[in-house]
Amino acid sequence: MIGQPFINPEVSSAIETYLKYKEQPNNPVFNDFLVSIIQALVYIYGELDILNPYITHNEHMMGGFDNNITKYGFPSSSLDDFKKQFSQFRIEEKKGEIPNSAFLKLEKYVIDMFCYKQKAMNLPVNVFDEFKAYLYVPDNPKKQNDLKKYVEDDNIVLGYLRSKMFENTHDFSLKPMYKEILNADAYALLGYNFAQINALNSQDLQAVNNQIYTFFRVDASLPNRKELLDKAVNYYKRYGNRVTTGNGYVDFLLFASVAATAIFIVMLVAINFF
Repeated sequence: MIGQPFINPEVSSAIETYLKYKEQPNNPVFNDFLVSIIQALVYIYGELDILNPYITHNEHMMGGFDNNITKYGFPSSSLDDFKKQFSQFRIEEKKGEIPNSAFLKLEKYVIDMFCYKQKAMNLPVNVFDEFKAYLYVPDNPKKQNDLKKYVEDDNIVLGYLRSKMFENTHDFSLKPMYKEILNADAYALLGYNFAQINALNSQDLQAVNNQIYTFFRVDASLPNRKELLDKAVNYYKRYGNRVTTGNGYVDFLLFASVAATAIFIVMLVAINFF
C-alpha cells in the first residue's frame, strides 16, 4: 500500500486486491468478502467510477468516490457508515463473531445501491438475477460455502434482496385513513353509542355518517356539512323532529333505512367483540 490509504486501510486493500487478481476470478484471494464488495460496486457503477477515485485519491470532491456512489440516489447519510463497515468487518471476523453484523450491513448496502440504480434507470427486473452473482446467497456456488462463517441464517441476504425487489417493482401509495367523527348527539339520536362508533373502521364509519347526513337532510358534499348537521340536530332535539319532506311515507322509509344500518353495525361490532 503506497502512501496514505484510500478511505481506510480495508477499502484500499480490497481495491488493490481487486486490481491484482481481477484477471484470476477463480483465485480464492479474489473471492475474499471485502473484495467481493468491490466487485459488486464495479458491477453497479462501472469500473471507472470505483477505480479512478482510488487512483486519484479523490474521496469527497467532484467525480470522487462519494459522488459516484450517491449518483443514483443512495443517501450520503448511509455512505459514511458503509465505508466504516469495511474496518468493522475485519474486527468481527478476527473475533469469529457469528453473525458478523458488518457482513450483513455491507451486503444490504450494496443491495440498496443496486436498487437505487435499477429504479433510477428503469432497468428490467431480470437484472436482479444477474446481480445475485455478487451476493452471498445459498444458490450462488462461489459464495454459499462462506455463508456459515458470517451468518446463522443462510437466507438472510436473499430475503433482504427479495424484499427490496418487491418494493422496487410495486408502486405503493400510502394514504392516511381519516375518520370523520360527527356530532355525538347525532349518533345517540339514531341509537349509536360512542364506543360502537370508535370501534368502526373508516369505511363502516363513513357508511353510518352518510346515513346520518341523509336522515337529517344535509348534503354530505357541502364543505360546511358538519355545521349544517349541528343545526339540524339542535332543531331535532328542540322540536322533536327534523325538517321533513312533507311526505310521511318517505320519511318513514328514510328512518327505516337508517335503523337497518344501525342494527347491522351493532351486530357487526358484537360479532367482532366476541
